[in-house]
Amino acid sequence: MGLCVTFVSGLRRCGKSTLIRAMIDQLWKRPPHYIRLVKSGGDKTRPPPSAKPNGDCGVATARWLEYDDERIFELLGETLTALHKQDRYGSVVVEADAEPILRWAYPYDHRVFVMPVPESLGDIFRDPQRAAVELQRVLDDTQAFASEIFGLFSDELMDDGDTHEERSALSKTQLRGFLHSPLGDELATRIQLSPPYHGLVESDLIIINDKVGAPTQDTPTCIRRIERLLDRIRLASGRANQLFHCDPLDFSSSTGKRLLKALKPMCLGGK
Repeated sequence: MGLCVTFVSGLRRCGKSTLIRAMIDQLWKRPPHYIRLVKSGGDKTRPPPSAKPNGDCGVATARWLEYDDERIFELLGETLTALHKQDRYGSVVVEADAEPILRWAYPYDHRVFVMPVPESLGDIFRDPQRAAVELQRVLDDTQAFASEIFGLFSDELMDDGDTHEERSALSKTQLRGFLHSPLGDELATRIQLSPPYHGLVESDLIIINDKVGAPTQDTPTCIRRIERLLDRIRLASGRANQLFHCDPLDFSSSTGKRLLKALKPMCLGGK
């Protein structure tokens, strides 16, 4: 597809719309198409229609898409296909809150995660006990999934008559060995984070909005831990990502200038 699709996600009221507006004003030469994804049945309401259309809204088209988990893949795909027919090499910016299913609803070209200033480690990271429980749950779910989809552990589907082998929970030694593998390292990295922050793992840019949230004595520790986490992701997967802690509207600062440079490739249109 010729479209260039940029996914901007993050916690609610953390500055996603503000960042997109800045990108429109500063970077896009041609107005992008804008899509706002909103979960059906949620408390977020559609903005009231303006009596007078705003000719300076900066976007080619704007869509408010309400979705449910069962149809999001189909709905977003159909919407982008229609935009492609209308504007073959156009740009699309998709804004969404931190809903896990939206991260995989489409193979976005670029991803930006916006978050407020972190106030405590517990808001972002699971404690070791919760992380260990979550890891075991994921491993159990993986085995159940394999059994249901592929019949890998189903006695009924085995032709050789072998009986199913009951498996105990992984020992600490086994868990340690798994976590040192590339897959385990990636999995452990994700499990460290609370669900609303999972999106920062695969994002190209992570922006800590200096204008949202109140810094605390834990804030520097939180940011250092995020930085170490992203360093680990780069080593494990080779994925390039950048972290910016700044006011996303202040492009005059050195950090703001670097942010503007990093955002520019996301605003060049499709090919």
